[in-house]
Amino acid sequence: MGCLVRLGKKLPAILAAAFLILLPASDTWCAQGGARLSSELQDKVHAAGADDLLSVIIQTVAEPTSGHFARLHGRGGAVKARHLSIRGYSARVPASQLAALADDPEVEHISLDTPVTAHMDVAYRTVRADVARLSSGGLDGRGIGIALVDTGASGHRDLLRPRGFPQVVEVEVVGHENGLADYFGHGTHVAGILNGNGAASSDPASFRTFQGLAPGAQLISIRALSPDGTGFTSDIIAGIDWAVRFKTAFNIRVLNLSLGHPVYESYKDDPLCRAVRNAYDNGILVVVAAGNDGAVGSGFGTITSPGNEPTAVTVGAMDDEDTVETADDVLGWYSSKGPALIDYVVKPDLVAPGTSIVSLRAAGSYIDTNYPALTLSLGEYKTSTAGSSTKPGDYLALSGTSMAAPMVAGAAALMMQKDPSLTPATVKARLMKSAAKDKRLIFETGAGFLDVEAALQATGTAQSAASPRAMLASDGNVYIEDTGLIWGREFSLSIVWGGGMKGSFDGVGLLDVPDSVVSSDGGVWGGKGGTKSLCENNMITASGLVWGGDRCSLDSASGSLDTLGGIWGGGKRP
Repeated sequence: MGCLVRLGKKLPAILAAAFLILLPASDTWCAQGGARLSSELQDKVHAAGADDLLSVIIQTVAEPTSGHFARLHGRGGAVKARHLSIRGYSARVPASQLAALADDPEVEHISLDTPVTAHMDVAYRTVRADVARLSSGGLDGRGIGIALVDTGASGHRDLLRPRGFPQVVEVEVVGHENGLADYFGHGTHVAGILNGNGAASSDPASFRTFQGLAPGAQLISIRALSPDGTGFTSDIIAGIDWAVRFKTAFNIRVLNLSLGHPVYESYKDDPLCRAVRNAYDNGILVVVAAGNDGAVGSGFGTITSPGNEPTAVTVGAMDDEDTVETADDVLGWYSSKGPALIDYVVKPDLVAPGTSIVSLRAAGSYIDTNYPALTLSLGEYKTSTAGSSTKPGDYLALSGTSMAAPMVAGAAALMMQKDPSLTPATVKARLMKSAAKDKRLIFETGAGFLDVEAALQATGTAQSAASPRAMLASDGNVYIEDTGLIWGREFSLSIVWGGGMKGSFDGVGLLDVPDSVVSSDGGVWGGKGGTKSLCENNMITASGLVWGGDRCSLDSASGSLDTLGGIWGGGKRP
């Protein structure tokens, strides 16, 4: 059985008078207050009725005072939760009061509480995890805590451990059930890739075993998404808050976020990105799914938040063609591509297998009930007795960047087990440096394909590993910052990104930077990422431009992370 931890209320209850007197609303958008509202929230306010309550995340200049909360309540607002990972809180506020609230001297920025949605045996060998296990003397993540913010984790056999071994810890941001639970099925599948021990496929009758990358790690399942796989940004932040608060108690070194929403504002203002950055600053490596919008237009500019956060390790998905060899691997058709909108951060950072990944089945969950064809029959991995080969087994195959991210998170746990002194920056830099290089554009496959064995052998120390920015120059080409200058000489462009090999499939020379760009824009722009014509997408922003500085035009509730449908069944059956 897993250990159950419930989140308590973060604020004392505040009693309100039966008749609430509202402060007058602003008749016009004041210059300062309006600028403090995200553009997405401004659109929602203009479309809403005056008394409509909007869910928002309010970031403050310092810790909010009692006087600020009195003003919030005077405007009809109600606090949902205080947050540790950002200065501020989430609340519901009448639409007509938001402009005036934004003018409060304690308010820095207000964002919409954006809806978020949840985005192996062959794959295990494809990333050379089997070789790593043997050559490392059996590294399995023991002693490392991995936090998973998702839909929860069920009591699957592969997640249960004998007495005396670390049990799965269940933390509930949403839901109040006893024990392990996952009513959607996404979190359980991701948990298996991270931490499954293969118990249900390791008996003498099994001819295939499905095991996660770090079965010895301590898994902390933080349920922050609802039974339908959706949730709100504030709940994800609450989950990150918990991981940071209890980092020491459970030695949480890695946090997996296989979820997100479209990029609506700069990572500098986005509260989810800020929460990820705070976790990173507290010594937690945050691994994020890149998103599943690769089929929207050309796919460029479709990285989702918080994958646009520079300190995060953002993971795209490859299709391993159901073979161990990587030569035939192709980019998953659904895998989101960079650069990240608005700030032009170079993403993804690397890629891992994400198509038709076999992992744990949460029996009776939404996915299990509505998509039975994804479940492996017993006969697909066991020598079964007559009549039992077609019965549903304990595993199912799903596709998406949600499945690729835990591959990298599990690898990171092994690296930290081998050397507990590693920082998030060094782990990220080594993962990228050691990735198997390819000929695709950096905005498609990042630094390359995850190689667990090479990552464990990689060297070099990075003080910072913030993903570089890209720039569209006047010559129509896209240039990127030199990681050798911003990370350190051990992580130069030629080492991390593959030098002349990267982009050659499209005729792009990574190191081909003209003197005119260096002289006009500075030597930091040390690499060429492609051309504007190659990296444009007329379907991702209202202007039809990736390089126009616009936010994403996709609907956060249904456009970008509708992982059901083609994504879950994408690719071939294993």
